[in-house]
Amino acid sequence: MSKRHGATFANHMLRHLLIAAFCLPLLVTAQEPVRPTWEFALSLSTSTDGQPFCLFLVRVKDGQVTESRPLTRDGFIRQVQGRTFSAANPDADDLFRTHDVAQCTLPPDSASMGFLTDCSTLDDLWKLRYWEYPMKMEDGRQMAKGWSEKPLIPSPRQMAILNGYGMRFVNDVVVGDQMFRLLRDMGDRKWVVAYRNGA
Repeated sequence: MSKRHGATFANHMLRHLLIAAFCLPLLVTAQEPVRPTWEFALSLSTSTDGQPFCLFLVRVKDGQVTESRPLTRDGFIRQVQGRTFSAANPDADDLFRTHDVAQCTLPPDSASMGFLTDCSTLDDLWKLRYWEYPMKMEDGRQMAKGWSEKPLIPSPRQMAILNGYGMRFVNDVVVGDQMFRLLRDMGDRKWVVAYRNGA
């Protein structure tokens, strides 16, 4: 082999080694598994404790819920507000405030700057699904009318709206940022009118 061919071969090999050295970290990075995250979620299904909705802590991997843990209303509120530890809120932020769910936070200029102990928007979740309160009241009282156009499920037009929050079917869970956006939007009178009447 001549010197010229040897130098060309060495340059050729050096170029391939440099390309391989550059691409190897990209291949290793691409192979790293996606870590699952914990998120808050809700469903319009009736819960085992008699609420016309369910609240959850869910584990999400690759956009799919792989595990769910039911939460009580109080446990959900406390975890979302950061008042008790939650895998879905490890920094203990008030996620209602972070996501502008105004009905579940005190005004920013409030002197107490504490927490509300409830989230009134949760009381309206049943209205998305039913046109009448679905549970029998012990004292015979009638609850307010719901927002649904049909007795037991939202109409196709309303399901199209809920689909924008990740709810393709009435018993699907709405997860994470989508859930907070739904709770926030439910506090907007214009949104409620559009959901209820299509206006």
